[in-house]
Amino acid sequence: MRHLQPHIRYFIAVAEELHFRRAGERLHVAQPVLSRAIRQLEEQLEVVLLQRSRRHVSLTAAGRVFLEECYLAREAMERAEQRAIKADKGEAGRLIVGYTDFAINGVLPSLLATFHRHLAEVSIDLVRCDSHEQLEAIEGGRLDVGFLTGPVSGAGLKQVTVHEAPYMVVLPSHHPLAELKSVSLKALSQEVFVLGNVHTWRHFVSQIKALCFEAGFIPRVVKEAPNSDSIFGLVAAQMGVTIYPDCDLNHNRRDIVLRPLAGTKAKLMTEMVWSSSSTNPVVARFVDIITQTEPVVEHRQN
Repeated sequence: MRHLQPHIRYFIAVAEELHFRRAGERLHVAQPVLSRAIRQLEEQLEVVLLQRSRRHVSLTAAGRVFLEECYLAREAMERAEQRAIKADKGEAGRLIVGYTDFAINGVLPSLLATFHRHLAEVSIDLVRCDSHEQLEAIEGGRLDVGFLTGPVSGAGLKQVTVHEAPYMVVLPSHHPLAELKSVSLKALSQEVFVLGNVHTWRHFVSQIKALCFEAGFIPRVVKEAPNSDSIFGLVAAQMGVTIYPDCDLNHNRRDIVLRPLAGTKAKLMTEMVWSSSSTNPVVARFVDIITQTEPVVEHRQN
C-alpha cells in the first residue's frame, strides 16, 4: 500500500475529472507527470483503471472499485493525521488511571466526568489497585495517573490533593453508640474493629491505628476485609465497628449507622498522583483540566 499512496491523489483527481488536463490543473501538476503516475499505478496493480482515447477518459470496472477504496483510504489517512495531531497535544489517546475504593466512592467519578466533557476522544482505562501498588505502577510507567490515599511521597512524583473527607464511625444499626449524635475515639476503646486487609489497605489502616493510638488505645481488630462492601457487611453483621471516610457509599445502606467522629480534625486525603517524567501528553492535559475546573486542596511536587 505504501508504494501506491503517492499516486492515489493523482488517480482520484483524474477519476473525478475524467480529463487529464483538468486534473493536472486542479493538482498543479504537469499532464505528463500525471499520465506517468497513473501508468505506474496500473503497472503495480496489474490492472487497467482507465480507458483512454484522444477525446475520452472513463473508468473501468476495476477503476470504479479502486476509486471507492481510495476514498476510504483517504478518509482513513486524514483521520489518522488528525488523531496524531490531537494525540501530540494530549487531546486524544489513552490514559490508564488507578483508583482506590475511597476514590471511586468519592470524588473520582465527578473528576472523570469533567475530563470527559472536555476531551471525549481520550480513552480512560480504570484499574482498581491499592495505594502502594499505584505508587509502584506510576513509578514503573504502568499507570499514568493514580487516585490514592495520601499523604504520599516519592522521587519524581507530583500530586494534588483533590478531596479531604472527615472520618465517620460506622456502627451496626442497633449499637448503643448509635444513640449519640457523634462518637469520640475514646468511646471506641473497648470495641472490636473491622478494618481493611492490612496488606492491601496499609495506608488507610496505619492512619486509623495512629488515630486510635493518639486517643490512648490500640484497636482490637477481629476481622479484616478486602473491600468497602465487605467492611460494611461485617459491621452490619455485628462483627465489629469501623472508622471510614464520609462518602456517598456509606449513606446508601440501611443496616449500618454513621456518626461523625468527634474530637479530631483528621481527614482522609485522596490525592491525584502522576510522574513528573511522564511522556504521555494526555497526562498534562488531564491534570490541567482537573486542577483548573475542580477546587483542589493542595498541589505539591516531590
